[in-house]
Amino acid sequence: MRPPIIIKCSPILILLSYAQSARILGLFPHTGKSHQMVFEPLLRKLADKGHHVTVASFFPLKDPPPNYVDISFEGIADVRLESLHLDMFENFGIINRVPKIRDTIMSLENFRILCTIAVDICDKVINLPSLNEALNREYDVVLMENFNSDCMYGLLRVHGIKAPVIGLSSSFPMPWIGERIGASDNPSYVPVVATTFTPSMTFLERMENTFWRIYTKLSFRYSVQNEEQALIEKKFGIQIPEFSNLGRNVSLVLVNTYHVLNGVTPLVPGIVEVGGMHLNETKKNVPQYIEKFLNESEHGVVLFSFGSLIRTATLPKYKEEMIVNSLSKLKQRVIWKYEDSAEQGNLTGNILRVRWLPQYELLQHNKIHAFIAHGGLLGMTEAVSAGKPMVVVPFFGDQPANGAAAAAAGFAKVVPYYDLSEEALDDAIQTVLSAEMRMNARRVSKMWKDRESSPLDTAVFWTERVIRWGHAAPLHTAARELAFYELALLDVAAAYILAIIIIHIILWFLLSKIIHLFVKEPKQKLH
Repeated sequence: MRPPIIIKCSPILILLSYAQSARILGLFPHTGKSHQMVFEPLLRKLADKGHHVTVASFFPLKDPPPNYVDISFEGIADVRLESLHLDMFENFGIINRVPKIRDTIMSLENFRILCTIAVDICDKVINLPSLNEALNREYDVVLMENFNSDCMYGLLRVHGIKAPVIGLSSSFPMPWIGERIGASDNPSYVPVVATTFTPSMTFLERMENTFWRIYTKLSFRYSVQNEEQALIEKKFGIQIPEFSNLGRNVSLVLVNTYHVLNGVTPLVPGIVEVGGMHLNETKKNVPQYIEKFLNESEHGVVLFSFGSLIRTATLPKYKEEMIVNSLSKLKQRVIWKYEDSAEQGNLTGNILRVRWLPQYELLQHNKIHAFIAHGGLLGMTEAVSAGKPMVVVPFFGDQPANGAAAAAAGFAKVVPYYDLSEEALDDAIQTVLSAEMRMNARRVSKMWKDRESSPLDTAVFWTERVIRWGHAAPLHTAARELAFYELALLDVAAAYILAIIIIHIILWFLLSKIIHLFVKEPKQKLH
């Protein structure tokens, strides 16, 4: 009888095989469609590679792969899709005359809204039976958006899920992300996402940047984390560690940035830039009437879109007329995403208004010469990938920062919405249509694409690496374990100061004794 054949497998091969069919949980509690558009290609790719993917979000897939399960948050909150009306930017009255005060008030209000949305959604999702049922299963890795909420970290703790967590950021990291992975967030050269600053800041800009970093961190802790923790503890009747510490359990953060566009900032192995991972290789069809409009243009076309959140049709009449007057002067044609258009578009002069457009496909078209946009990071990455110069009209959130970064990179001109006039738009469009700006855009695009692997493949590799090694291969620095005073070396500084004071006291004491030995007091005269 022949002996049985024993096949010996190395631990590495076992781990590689294990990673090929991992159980992945995705948690995305934000209502912004543009955020989900960043993450969706990664989730699909992981499912296509054979992983079992369960995703909880407001945007379930219409055609999910066989091994992809959706847990829908639909109906518990309004999604942010073409929902922002521009009249909200017209109600500042006399404050509009003081830009710094106006912008500060707007930033404070935007952050307050983000905090309110986070707590409201947390209050609803923790009562969702389908989500709690999914959280009672075992997973090999958890993918989670790290934006305006830590509610999902609390639920992971409640349900005892110990799988490694990968954070995903659809924008430049929020101010509390760096410390979770042990990366430097020094406000002297790391801009806060809501500012217009680049890494090179003046003294006053560093002062303002420091204020925003302190304010946003404190607001997030007390207006979001503490509120969400109270909701979860009340719901489940247990006490959990402080939310401010739960986020430090993240193993890796995938960030939708790339230094060619967003500027160079400190990174550690646990922060991986995957800017552009949403750029799908599968092209959407360009509608025939738009293709005809493009091909018949003698001098090229300017593309105009304010993205998926802002409803451009709500532009105040005077602003719309001003924009139309400026665009009508161009020898180029214009395609304008305008929600109230007819199905086949509305053509007026050189301007074609369309209800919907395949933005990335159009930006890659050789007839498109420039892009007018609001500065959302998805549109920005699409433009830089396609090598098209931009006029950026930022409104809120990360848009001012993205516009400033694109201008610093040399392929954009920024005109804030409040400063938008016919003359300013005329000048900006002519600047980006210049040969120099178009050449800069192509140069930046080449640098953007010059990587070891595609952004999506990079994201997949690092996700699977975390699955293979889990907590055994930490990617964070020891900085995340340090208290603030330890990280800032305040304890060391205090010890040095105390030592110097003690040494000075001892030296003074010794010196006084020596002087006393060698210098005799004069004798008193007798009277």
